Amino acid sequence: MRRWIGGGLLAVLAAGLFGCAASGPRFSEMAGSMPSLGENEGRIYFYRNSIMGAALQPEVTVNGQVVGKSRPNSFFYIDRPAGTYRASARTEAEATIDVVLRPKQTAYVLMSMNFGIAVGRPGFERVSEAEGRQELQSLAYDDSLPAARTAKAAVPDARPTAPAAPSPVVPAAIATAVVAQPAVAARPIEAIPAPAAAAAAAPTPPPLTAPRVAATAPSETAPFARTPLNDLRLLLPANR
Repeated sequence: MRRWIGGGLLAVLAAGLFGCAASGPRFSEMAGSMPSLGENEGRIYFYRNSIMGAALQPEVTVNGQVVGKSRPNSFFYIDRPAGTYRASARTEAEATIDVVLRPKQTAYVLMSMNFGIAVGRPGFERVSEAEGRQELQSLAYDDSLPAARTAKAAVPDARPTAPAAPSPVVPAAIATAVVAQPAVAARPIEAIPAPAAAAAAAPTPPPLTAPRVAATAPSETAPFARTPLNDLRLLLPANR
């Protein structure tokens, strides 16, 4: 019974360790097909050759960019322009290491997991090329983030940049009025006509006609205004 329990625990432990490890090809299998470096580039190998604290796999960042994880019995690498790079990993504590990379240089960084108060603490150690290359031979390649490792992107500049000047704030009412105002087309300048042409172009006024005088009623002061025609005939011989 105890043998069965012990065997089951070993099987579970082995399955957990297998699931935590990388599943890529061994370094010895892919060493001949590694991409070549540029004229001003170097390479950094990160590897972990121990199963101690296998359940802890903190992310590894280089100059603030996540490039991989610290997985047991695995390795990964990054290609970067020559310069100084800071690698870091964090669990309950943070571990960092600075790597000065020269053109065409290959650096090797050993990752580990040490005892901590609550959980394990990550660790980094720079090793020689002979030691690092020998320990890499049996480790599996962790290809979970290949784009972040082999990309030729520029390293983020750590220098502070001046804040952009704030754009002037235009009140909404003014902005609406400016947008809503229709465009006024420019009116062409008309030529001023010459005096003769202006006179010829002027319309001819209509001819003047004598005003019609309305008939008025006979005035009472006229002597014969109300005298009939027969009475006038009788008066004329008498006046002779």
